[in-house]
Amino acid sequence: MSIKNILVAYNGLPGSEAALHGAVAMQQYYDAHLTGLYAHGGSQVSSQMKPWMPQKVRNAIMEVEDSASGEIASKFNAICASVPAEKLHWIDNAGPVQQTVTTYARLYDITVLGLHERSQTPNQSHIEIFPDRVTFDSGRPVMIFPAGYRGSVFGGKAVVAWDGGRAAARALADAMQILETEVSVEIVSVGKSPIEGSLPGIDVSTVLARHDVDVSLTELPKSRKSIADTLVAHCEATGAGLLVMGAYEHSPLREGLVGGVTHDIALRASLPVLMSH
Repeated sequence: MSIKNILVAYNGLPGSEAALHGAVAMQQYYDAHLTGLYAHGGSQVSSQMKPWMPQKVRNAIMEVEDSASGEIASKFNAICASVPAEKLHWIDNAGPVQQTVTTYARLYDITVLGLHERSQTPNQSHIEIFPDRVTFDSGRPVMIFPAGYRGSVFGGKAVVAWDGGRAAARALADAMQILETEVSVEIVSVGKSPIEGSLPGIDVSTVLARHDVDVSLTELPKSRKSIADTLVAHCEATGAGLLVMGAYEHSPLREGLVGGVTHDIALRASLPVLMSH
């Protein structure tokens, strides 16, 4: 099934602008429908509205809220000017941000987000999105863009982080349509061979080769760097335009307490990352 239904969570922050540019490129490549979602529930502005307030005051508070939503929608439409009107959609939802994005993501082929970032605007913390948690809770593939990124995820080199686990296998399958467009795909494991423990007659490189992908295998040595930093540094050194990886092979609680690859990548990757859980 080709990618025909793309969701991008857009809140006007730099990471979401990079995500939107990436989503527009994906829309044009696949001739897909592109839906922008502005989730903004729980703002401090709306929370100031009380039942006992005069209607005039309540209206003034809502004007502030509506003005912000209108500005976000206008920026979205400006960036999406090249998308055909019949394939461009906009959803403004005042529900809880993380829950809203996650619930919508379950209905789309792929969800495109910016790396987690804190708003520098006062009273805007309610629009922040944690992309790794959307990946875990939605059960759908998520592509994450760092702020300022304008490169293409098509027609270049992709790196697939492979440990043979369930999450990595899911990410490989979810990314296959994009991997088929690449000039080359490198399967990378840290501290062991990517084909270590493979079953007789089949391994991950064979799977990609059967999709006519030019594939190579790389074992990266363990070092004092974290696995996340090792992967990102390798992608930067080899000119990769996309990193594909499974999310939360260990539980989010464990990773949140002691650190982990998914959490670290979602905070500081320097290139687009496709994650699946």
